[in-house]
Amino acid sequence: MTTNQLLDNRYQIINKLHETNLSTTFQGKDIKTATHRPCLIKQLKTDPQNTKLQKEQEERFQQEAKILEKLGKHPQIPDSYAYFSVNNQFYLVQEWIAGCNLEEKLQQQGKLTETEVKNILIKLLPVLEFIHHQHKIIHRDIKPTNIMLNSENLPILIDFGIVKKIVTSINPQIPNTLKIGTPDFVSPEQILGEPTFASDIYSLGTTAIYLLTGEIPKNKYSWHSNLPNISPEFANILDKSIEEKLSDRYQSAKEMLTAIKSSKTSYSSSKTKLQITKTPSSLQPTQKISPVTLTSPKNNQWLKIGIVAIIVGIISTGTYIFYNNKNQTQSTLYAATEKAEKVITKAKKATEKNELEIARNQLEIAIQELENIPQNPEINNQIQTKKSEYLKTMNQINLALKKQPCYELLWQKDNCQKYPIKLDNSSFD
Repeated sequence: MTTNQLLDNRYQIINKLHETNLSTTFQGKDIKTATHRPCLIKQLKTDPQNTKLQKEQEERFQQEAKILEKLGKHPQIPDSYAYFSVNNQFYLVQEWIAGCNLEEKLQQQGKLTETEVKNILIKLLPVLEFIHHQHKIIHRDIKPTNIMLNSENLPILIDFGIVKKIVTSINPQIPNTLKIGTPDFVSPEQILGEPTFASDIYSLGTTAIYLLTGEIPKNKYSWHSNLPNISPEFANILDKSIEEKLSDRYQSAKEMLTAIKSSKTSYSSSKTKLQITKTPSSLQPTQKISPVTLTSPKNNQWLKIGIVAIIVGIISTGTYIFYNNKNQTQSTLYAATEKAEKVITKAKKATEKNELEIARNQLEIAIQELENIPQNPEINNQIQTKKSEYLKTMNQINLALKKQPCYELLWQKDNCQKYPIKLDNSSFD
């Protein structure tokens, strides 16, 4: 399409913004409104030559576009103005959001403060609750570039993965699960093609950590060293939002929102109580205070008790820190091994080359996470054993990708004779 081109006798192209393998996005304007209202125009890439799928494509496109229209009624989701097709090409026209996205904000001002990130989450989580539980929609692609800040500094959620879902459903040449989501911000289950509402929680939590640190967290605890002054309550909330194990994560946006608000209230309450306990002494300046005689046997007895209590407290704290660190390390090990086992299961069922390549890449990430686990004598042997198993499996996958002439039933033992070499499946049994 060219500049000034008119679509549907109404929407004029101003300039091209960006292009992906799924769609092309343009800035445009609606010439049939009094103000020539600015708008965003998306051209979805399809195969117009495939006439057999034309009717099915049209119906699918209209279904999904209607969902976007309903979502656009929320003030923090772009309004959907129109959807139409021209010469078997599909177009979506949406509200133009003036402002910058969170990635741009990060680049312009540097890392965001804890207060700023909290405020963004408090304003965005109700939007997730709206799309999840009122419309049963998973966004699928939450990341800094898909969160805009409008002129009122209100976060707007844009670029729903449902648009990508439209393209993959109406163009069978594009694999359905590969193009939805951005790897750095995507949850393990979504990578495996099984997204849930909690997958959006994971992506939002990762986004929050990225805004605080300027870096993508490698695992649940890796980002803590970059933020020594973050409040423990908020750190725990973010940790829970990016749990590898789905059942350990927040199951709803409402649950995470409640946790954030509760931690904020709890923090304020503790400050208030502290001020109240100090007030009586400040109101009684004439109260007589008896001197403490340290030579008194009774006072010496209490002093000894106090010293013993302090020593016990130090030992208890050290023990807690030791076991807490141990539990954190074991939790990280569990998450990495669970991810690897799921990937291996997917690899065993792979029927296409790209599925196997994804499994290989994800297994490589899991192995890297094992290597990043802090040294701990009690579980070092477990780490090395698992790492050895997964490296063996990695070799099997690489061998399969390199040698076999076709990609069907890669891990079926009765299929091994199809390949120039016999694949060793012992690591899967």
